[in-house]
Amino acid sequence: MAENIVAGLFGLTPQMYGEQQRRSALQEGITLAQLDPASRGAAMTYAGARGLGNAIGGAFGVEDPQLQRITQRQQLLGMIDPSNPDSYIQAAQMALQSGDAEAAYALREQGTQARMQAMKNEDYLAQRGQRMQAQGLDALAQNLVTQLKNPDGSVNEEVKNRLLSFPQGQAAISQLAKVIPDLRRIGAMGVPEDNPFKVFIDDETIPKNVKTLATQYSTSLTKGILDPEKADVKVKELSEMTQRINQFEQNQATIKTQQEQLNAFKSQGLANTQQSLAIQNAQLRLQEQNNQFQQQMKLDKAKRDEEIARTKPLPSYLAKDEEADYGTATAATNLASDANNFINRIKSGEIKFGLKDRASIRARQLVGSNDPDVLAREDYDKFLKVLTNESLRLNKGTQTEGDAVRAAKELESSESPQAAAAAMRRLVDINVRRTQNAADDVLRRRKNANFPEPERAIEVPKFDVQIIDNADYQRFLKNPKFPSGTVFVDPEGQRRTKP
Repeated sequence: MAENIVAGLFGLTPQMYGEQQRRSALQEGITLAQLDPASRGAAMTYAGARGLGNAIGGAFGVEDPQLQRITQRQQLLGMIDPSNPDSYIQAAQMALQSGDAEAAYALREQGTQARMQAMKNEDYLAQRGQRMQAQGLDALAQNLVTQLKNPDGSVNEEVKNRLLSFPQGQAAISQLAKVIPDLRRIGAMGVPEDNPFKVFIDDETIPKNVKTLATQYSTSLTKGILDPEKADVKVKELSEMTQRINQFEQNQATIKTQQEQLNAFKSQGLANTQQSLAIQNAQLRLQEQNNQFQQQMKLDKAKRDEEIARTKPLPSYLAKDEEADYGTATAATNLASDANNFINRIKSGEIKFGLKDRASIRARQLVGSNDPDVLAREDYDKFLKVLTNESLRLNKGTQTEGDAVRAAKELESSESPQAAAAAMRRLVDINVRRTQNAADDVLRRRKNANFPEPERAIEVPKFDVQIIDNADYQRFLKNPKFPSGTVFVDPEGQRRTKP
């Protein structure tokens, strides 16, 4: 590495310079020797004499200036640590002291380039580290989302709390809360998958009653009535049902064959032989097994009839109102989820209030600033309009309309983070109640029309109680609506339980 730098930056190494001198002497000797027929001998004699002369000169203390400079430069390069840009500067100072301005300039330039490259490497490593950290958190969030539901369909609180503890997790759970209701209703959870019931519908060897039930399950899945998470259980049921029917038919065929054998034994007067008795015992076991199959197949038929009744299309007047209720519930849930996220942002101080802060933000907005507090305030102002308008629209004509109007006015006039968070919390509660009302309306309407409950009812969101400040905390402690053990989020963003 050092020799390459010497050759590239300063020209020749001492070894290269000596070799050049020897070749030059040899060439001179050849040129002179061309005048003499014995050219080779004369040339070698001249080159040897030239080398001897250099040796004599060195012995008397006479050193080639060019060789001396090259040697000094090589010594300077030995001081350089390529990983330390400062070592180039130190070598440049030594070069100046020895009178080699050319080498000093070259070393200073090389040191500057090395410093710039080191800074670029540091910036790249820092950015790469940030990207890797963000990618790791994104992957963690996506992995945790898949674990959010317990096998029984309930929410895993530990996983939920982990997701809420970092921004990528909060974004993932917020997005999931927005899209799950619609995806479930149209049977499109995640990437579209093959219909798991299609294999039963298309297989000609599958019994007819199994095909009928598989078709009903397929219809329920497509319409969003059947929870996709339960599809595997239904597939297992169909497989077991198919196995029972096939075994029943095989048993019946075996019983028929055995009966023919018994009749033959009887005609031959061998009805009480050991072989005949063994066949009779086998028949009894098969018949007992088939009796059990018949009982189970009656249950299968009842299940099939229940599925047909559940997937029976709603009358148009019911379907239209129910579709509207699902749409209202989805919109109200999304609003409540987004508003709850903004409460956290307000409590963290990310969104600025107060006359001075707002005046400063407004001035920077006019010049197109992308400062974090400017962008955060712009997000808040946009969402404030959406939240108030949508909350009033969704609650118009309902029992919560008056509460929504008052909370919206309070939010629009809020000049402090405490007032804004409190008003937004009331709108969160109002939209949660609106979702609950929509869910109740669906059940009431179906019950009055003698229709079964939907397998997947509207999910009403639940949010931890947000405590804004100490005064709010004191009111929370005295409020009987929140019993001991109620989970809440304190002003610092820590989840706690009411004592």
